[in-house]
Amino acid sequence: MCLCAALFVTTSVWSKTLRPRVAIAMTATRSHTVTPVRRRIERAAIRTQSRLEAGIGDRWIPHLSSLLLAGALIYLSLARIEGLRTGSDLAAYTQSVWLIREGQVPEPSLFGSSVHVLELHWSFVVYPLALLGLLFPVAKMLVVVQSLALGLGIVPLWRLARNVAKLRIGAASAVILAYALHPTTHYLGLEDFHPVSLAIPGLIGMAYFGATERRRWFWFCVFYVLVCRADLGLAVAVWGLIVTAQSDRRVGLWAVGVGLVWSLGFLLVAQPIMGQPGAKGAYAGQSLGEVLLVTLREPAGVFSNLIAQQNVALLIGLLAPLIFLPLLSLRHLSAGVLVSMLSLVSDVPEQISISERSAVLLAFSFIASTYALRRLGNMGVDRVFIDARLLTALAAAAVLLYSSTSPASPYERPWTWNETNEQEAAVVAAVDRVLPSESVRASPSALTLLAERTWIFELETSTELSVTQTAFPDFLDAVLLVDSDLPEQTDEQRQSFEEGMQSLGFVLRVDDDQNGVHLYVR
Repeated sequence: MCLCAALFVTTSVWSKTLRPRVAIAMTATRSHTVTPVRRRIERAAIRTQSRLEAGIGDRWIPHLSSLLLAGALIYLSLARIEGLRTGSDLAAYTQSVWLIREGQVPEPSLFGSSVHVLELHWSFVVYPLALLGLLFPVAKMLVVVQSLALGLGIVPLWRLARNVAKLRIGAASAVILAYALHPTTHYLGLEDFHPVSLAIPGLIGMAYFGATERRRWFWFCVFYVLVCRADLGLAVAVWGLIVTAQSDRRVGLWAVGVGLVWSLGFLLVAQPIMGQPGAKGAYAGQSLGEVLLVTLREPAGVFSNLIAQQNVALLIGLLAPLIFLPLLSLRHLSAGVLVSMLSLVSDVPEQISISERSAVLLAFSFIASTYALRRLGNMGVDRVFIDARLLTALAAAAVLLYSSTSPASPYERPWTWNETNEQEAAVVAAVDRVLPSESVRASPSALTLLAERTWIFELETSTELSVTQTAFPDFLDAVLLVDSDLPEQTDEQRQSFEEGMQSLGFVLRVDDDQNGVHLYVR
């Protein structure tokens, strides 16, 4: 019994006195080694964040990020040209700008018969680009300007997030990270050239300067947006309504009027009078007026086109990297939706480039995302605090979708795009044998290299080669074929095609079967 009593007393003393002291001593030992390191990290993080919030971040982060994005897109887009990865859109605008530079009427043969470049979407911005074409090769100049415009979009987006939405450095950085890694941003920078891509910094700048009531810069952005594409006046008009409700009623109403007059005047009056119904690059070969009439006359068919699989996939691809934040601010997204619907309801959405369908919606998706983050956060003294887990999810979605769906994904090995193989060298050698004054029909991969001339035509590659179609028109001087662009042919088909070309007066000047390059001249 005494032994049991002694054991009970010892246990009690241990549990009440010695055990807490031992536990405190062990905790103190661990804290002595862990806490100072953790505290130093936390203090360093707080000091860095304080310095960034004090103004250093606003001076350096947007401009440095803009330069990095623009530099990456410039490198990749130039690599696509060197690797013969471009298509007919870049070649068509290259020919348009070259014609303006040479003082000729900009009716590029790649857009169709007697189609003025302004008849597509009234993109007056191609005229100042022709001045740069006097100093630099046109095709490379176009993709460089496009990349710079996309990179510049980061600056007004940062200002909108910081000065209007009042987001902290971490949240604003997450937004521009999502913009820089967004697959659509890369499609716009790498999918040839489209004037609508140049309007993105103007659209974001319009939203920022409209919210901060800086009228001169607001009207400068409006003017810049309108000269990029006439139908963007509809986006200006809708945003004018938002400005009317948010800040400046007078400026907003003027923006509504200017946007509507510009868009409806050109696209409902001028384009049907001057435009060609089958002009490449229009709304599936329709004018804006025809699209609106079809929408009113056949709403069921238009709705069916709107929810087509390609359009739904496009919409998901736009919103998923932003974890669908724009849907929380539909008012700010509405301006982009209206313009994008003109392309989405076309009869053949798969034939319209991603740039045509998504550029405007991309800009307003990020504008809406900044306002959505402001709504989700809690207002502090002067900044909105956002849950770190939400920002982590936004950054993770941007990184994962960039890796899986972007055309510049590491899985696409973009660092190898400018490596010239034997076939590409053979195409370049064949192009060098075509005189600048000669009219030529060429495979899509060689169009950009030959675009600086009065007459150039794209070779139809979706069907079997036709001698009659290939040799049209009669004044054609050369035909350049690249086998990798064509459907597979049997030896009999090749021999029959060659005999047909010879009967029309063509001679096979380059016959490189090993690399699949053939040049016919007459």
